[in-house]
Amino acid sequence: MTTPAPEKSARRRRPSRKQDTSSRPVLRLGLAGWIVSWLVPTAVMGGLLLALGFLPGLNDEGFLAPLIPLIAAAAVVVGIPGTLLVSWLYRHQLRPTVHILGYVLVGLLYGPVVLVVGAGGLIPMLIPLIGFPAGILLGIGRWMAQPLARVENPDEDPEHLATPETKDPEHA
Repeated sequence: MTTPAPEKSARRRRPSRKQDTSSRPVLRLGLAGWIVSWLVPTAVMGGLLLALGFLPGLNDEGFLAPLIPLIAAAAVVVGIPGTLLVSWLYRHQLRPTVHILGYVLVGLLYGPVVLVVGAGGLIPMLIPLIGFPAGILLGIGRWMAQPLARVENPDEDPEHLATPETKDPEHA
C-alpha cells in the first residue's frame, strides 16, 4: 500500500506581490545647487580660518595657517565624492532633512583628514575643530540649496510615457 500524496491545505494565501513597474520620483540638485551646497560652505570655512589667522595672539604659534590647505584637501578628497555619493544614494528620498543630515555627516568626515599630517601631539585634537564647523556649514549649504533642487517624476514625463505606437511616425 502506498502513502497518498499530501494535499495542500485550504489556508488563506497571501496574494502574490507584483513589482512596482512605475518609476519613483527623483530629487535632482543640478550643478548650481551642488556648488551652493558644497563650494560655498567650504570657501566660508577657509575664509573663517584665514580671518582667525589675522587676529593677534591667536596665530602666534602658527596654529591656524596649516589648517587652510588641510580644509582644501578635505574638501577635494572627502567633500566632492561624499556630497556626490549622498546626493546619489538619497536621490529617491524627497525629504530635504535626509539630504541635509547626509551633508552634515560628510562635513564631519573633514575632521579626520588632519591625521594625514601625523597622529602625534595636538594634531588629533584638531579633528573637532575642523569637523564640527565643516559639518554645520555643509548642512547649512545644503539647506540653502534646497530651492535649487527639483523633483523629477518619470511617470509624468511625456518622453517616458510615450510608447512606440504613440510616437510621431515621422521621427521613427
